[in-house]
Amino acid sequence: LNKFMSAYYETIFKQVKKHEGIIINIVGDSMLALWAGAQSDASLRERACMAALDIGNAVKRFNDSSGSAPLPTRLGLHSGTILLGNIGAEDHFEYRPMGDIVNTASRIEGLNKYLGTGILASEEVSDQLAGFVFRELGQFLLAGKSKPVLIRELICRDGECGEADRRVCSSFALGLSAFRAQNWEEALELFT
Repeated sequence: LNKFMSAYYETIFKQVKKHEGIIINIVGDSMLALWAGAQSDASLRERACMAALDIGNAVKRFNDSSGSAPLPTRLGLHSGTILLGNIGAEDHFEYRPMGDIVNTASRIEGLNKYLGTGILASEEVSDQLAGFVFRELGQFLLAGKSKPVLIRELICRDGECGEADRRVCSSFALGLSAFRAQNWEEALELFT
């Protein structure tokens, strides 16, 4: 198990580092990475999205070559202000990011399991970010939140998107619009 997980982590860590991210924490089979700067910068969100897509591709290759049961890898992306520092008490301190952003990213990651998706991003990540194809999935009230969060699925880089992917995104957008307008039959037809 140690060898297997080390190989898995090597696979995903390479993608984070390739896109200048910082691996902050590992718990069980989960990893927390961040792209930090003194000010909000679209390039930080862009690098996180590129890393997420590359992680998805790298894990697919890893799963194909491992001979073991495939590891489902789900990613949640969120953006905002965090506090980065020591947290703890008495004789145990850890250097960590703190704030609602970390919890929200974790909740977004967990939403993948229910939606059957792999990479989900909040509006704060995806809004006005060029070069990527996102599919809006709607607003979700995540655990611990009082307001719904707009969630989009990160599909691919803009230049790598096939016609079939674009048609699915377009049909889904029409279905979501019909659903919001409470046109249930039309929405069901479009989603089907």
